[in-house]
Amino acid sequence: MITRVVATVVAMSTGMLVLADFFVSEGRLHAVATYLVHTAATVAAFALLLGLANLAGVHLRRVRQRATGWGYSLVLLASLIVTLVIGLISGGPASTWMQRLFDTVLFPLEATLYSLLAFFFVTAVYRAFRVRNFESALFVFFGIAVLLGQLPIGVLIWEQLPAVRDWVFDVPVVAGMRGILMGVALGTLATGVRVLLGVDRPYAD
Repeated sequence: MITRVVATVVAMSTGMLVLADFFVSEGRLHAVATYLVHTAATVAAFALLLGLANLAGVHLRRVRQRATGWGYSLVLLASLIVTLVIGLISGGPASTWMQRLFDTVLFPLEATLYSLLAFFFVTAVYRAFRVRNFESALFVFFGIAVLLGQLPIGVLIWEQLPAVRDWVFDVPVVAGMRGILMGVALGTLATGVRVLLGVDRPYAD
């Protein structure tokens, strides 16, 4: 109980000090807030190292026990060691060898993964374009209109299709994106206020 109270008081005080730094231009407050932010970055770096050590330990245990899929764990550990050694020897992430490793290994893997997403998009579009009610019919209509407006043949079908496409992008799509962003911002603000007031205490678990 005492540990939770202390953790709550420390978290609330730290959050209030860093938040006040955005509204109050005072030298000592800014110095304290900067120190707290740098301390948080340092703690996050150590947490990343701890997570990396935990990941390596879990997969090393899988390799020792010859668990199901232990070959993938072996590949992960080998890749981790090779990348770490190259990074330490070559001088960091911005070095030539690390950039070459990214361009020849990581980038092709990411491109392969993204290319596989095309098949999932096709199946999702097929399911979404099945007309069940008025809303789905409206969705199909505008989807086909935008698709044809993107193609050169759309002008031959109807010369106003590019204008319809631009209107869909500029009005409904932008309005929906702004609504989503406002909802995310309000949810983030509410979560931050609850953490600052000690209503939610994830740091005490």
